[in-house]
Amino acid sequence: MAQKSEPGNNYETCYTFIIKTGSDVPIKESTRKWDDGPMILTINPGSETTSSQELRVDEHFNFKTEGAVTVDFWLPRHIGVPKLLKVDLESDKLELFGKDALYVREITILYDRVPYRFPIKNFIYPHHPIHNPTEPRKGCVPHFLIREGAGTLKHHETEDFIIRAREEDLKNTKSMVNWKKSKDVVGDLLYPGLVDVMKYDKLPRFLQFKEANYDMILDFTDKGRDEIKSNVFNNLRAKVLGTYKENRFASFEEFELYLKHKSNEMGWPKENISEAMKVAKNFHKDEEFGRQMLCGPNAQQVQKVMSLDGRWVGRDVPEHALEGKSLQEVMEQGKLFQVTTDELDGIPHGGSFSKKLTGTEQTWYTILADCLLYLRNDGKLVPVLIRLENRNDGKPATWWSPPEPEITDLDHPGYLAWLYAKMWFRSADMNCYVMCTHFSKCHAVSETIAVAAYRNLPNAHPVFRILQPHIQGIIPVNVNARAVVISPKKNVFSLFLSSGSSTTEVFHNYFKKFSYNDLVVPEDVKKRGVEDIPEYLYRDDMMSHWEIIHQYLEELVHLSYHSDDDVLKDQELQDFLQEVVDIGFHRFENGAGFPRNISKREKLVEYLTVVVVNISVFHTAVNFQTFSYVTFQPNMPSSMTQPPPGQDDQITMETILDSLPLLETTFYAMNASNLLGTFSPIERFYLGDHGQNKLGMLGENMVVSPEQEACIRRMGERMRGLKDKIDNRNKGRYMKYDVLSPINTPITTQA
Repeated sequence: MAQKSEPGNNYETCYTFIIKTGSDVPIKESTRKWDDGPMILTINPGSETTSSQELRVDEHFNFKTEGAVTVDFWLPRHIGVPKLLKVDLESDKLELFGKDALYVREITILYDRVPYRFPIKNFIYPHHPIHNPTEPRKGCVPHFLIREGAGTLKHHETEDFIIRAREEDLKNTKSMVNWKKSKDVVGDLLYPGLVDVMKYDKLPRFLQFKEANYDMILDFTDKGRDEIKSNVFNNLRAKVLGTYKENRFASFEEFELYLKHKSNEMGWPKENISEAMKVAKNFHKDEEFGRQMLCGPNAQQVQKVMSLDGRWVGRDVPEHALEGKSLQEVMEQGKLFQVTTDELDGIPHGGSFSKKLTGTEQTWYTILADCLLYLRNDGKLVPVLIRLENRNDGKPATWWSPPEPEITDLDHPGYLAWLYAKMWFRSADMNCYVMCTHFSKCHAVSETIAVAAYRNLPNAHPVFRILQPHIQGIIPVNVNARAVVISPKKNVFSLFLSSGSSTTEVFHNYFKKFSYNDLVVPEDVKKRGVEDIPEYLYRDDMMSHWEIIHQYLEELVHLSYHSDDDVLKDQELQDFLQEVVDIGFHRFENGAGFPRNISKREKLVEYLTVVVVNISVFHTAVNFQTFSYVTFQPNMPSSMTQPPPGQDDQITMETILDSLPLLETTFYAMNASNLLGTFSPIERFYLGDHGQNKLGMLGENMVVSPEQEACIRRMGERMRGLKDKIDNRNKGRYMKYDVLSPINTPITTQA
């Protein structure tokens, strides 16, 4: 411990500062120190009676890895309790010689043996000793003004110097985080508001990834790009030599062998490969199809059928598929469900980059596909009717049902026709999953809320401190993906998805029906009528997380908001809510149902639960199973390269294999799913596990009062109970469903 001043008279007392710096970057080999100049600390700055002088700390601070410096000062007793802390950084080093910002995690002051914690989690850039900036610079605020402890509501503050500091803090952050109207990106199509930054390195420093995560993304991207370049070069060379032929797979087994080979070559996790192999062995079974509708990465689409009008009018299903009943009977019994892909309506065929990627120009067919599912008496959900419509080419809809039970030959035309129809449906479902369930619902919606939060909630606000560890990853993820995901006509999706060249149109179709209530898990389950489907593990685990997180947030909200009146008087909160609606969803009907103001604590708890669950738990459910279900492409084909079958077509195995993606497209889908489905090296989970080198939530939060941390610990205990429940449920299962075990559920979106 460095001692920075000597005791003077009896009117002085000791203040000890514990300064925690450095990003948590576990893969860094060096432990470089920041020693470009002093840190300058001021207790209660702006107060006429309790402000300290500037305290200069000349220490070597941890820069790339976490560390702490402890110093103490003898200061006048009249300063008293540290309520506000100003943090500045000074350096006369020239920028030419590598001057950089310092990441400060937290500063704790020990006064009268009581700890006063100031959570920061932000970068500060040093200024020259003779130039003290008042505006943000180099993507950093000019200095930190941090309120101590749990955070406060503005109308609870009584001291002018604290209120002024709060307003200055918010003004600085707001000047760095601006809206880009969605109209500027997608024209007249629907899309939520987003941050006005199109390049990752132009983001404010506090919105950039910690370096380990960014390095991992670049590493995976570079490996995939090198493989694709090699494929393109080999195809061009083969054409010049006259030896080119399409890289089609000759059997399902070849898909499996290629998956194993590439996983070893690329270093993909073998545990994920093992799960993908299980899918490959069973994907053709109706029971597995139904299980994936309930427990796969797109398990949010199943809904009860309440009427046979519309798309199902006049249709029937063979009685053997319904255990001797009619469609009307099973519907009335509440055992008929559907999954649709209406988001693909009006979306043209893809494949514009197929020639560059594979050597031959292909059409990747985008069709509408719908599926009826029946809940059998044994509790299994199985498909019983599939509708395929190639509307782009003006073809009539075709209808497909399971073959007679006596057909057991896997090469029988009737069996192959049903398998082929299921694969067409799964391809359409895959396209909706990637762009609607995953990107639109998780990423786009969460970014809108994060932008509004940074612009309207100062560091001192308890809601900001609650949300910060959850929203910190979504903006850099989206900006990093923007150029390759949203960019029309040329984006990563266009290299493997049939609808990938029309991303903005698919987003628009999804958002036409999107509403706030889709994010309220209990309401969504009720609306879809799926409360009673057995073995719907996605629903069960989402509901459990919702209840645990709702209880946790209720406890935190009640600590800061003593009554409903506090909610109503919190103008910063109301400004946040209004901006989400007025800017984020201003082109949506009724603001997509988001509340423009909130007057009750109960509603605030629900709103915060929506934000946290969507950005963490829901994203986990749809993101971290991608590799297991997508890498074996016959299970969820990213595209189909032949037209969908006519009603009287004779389907053979050759027909099926000729329709599936070529090797190059298959690799791209595999590599993308690996990148998406890999945890960041800096990930924090709802429940830590030292044995698996997984860090828990405690320590990555900004709610730091003893009462708040007690809330986190109680939530951790409930999460432990959920983990045990999931572990016990998975015993003896061939396909485990543990994606939403709390030790596998990150608290934010980092990929």
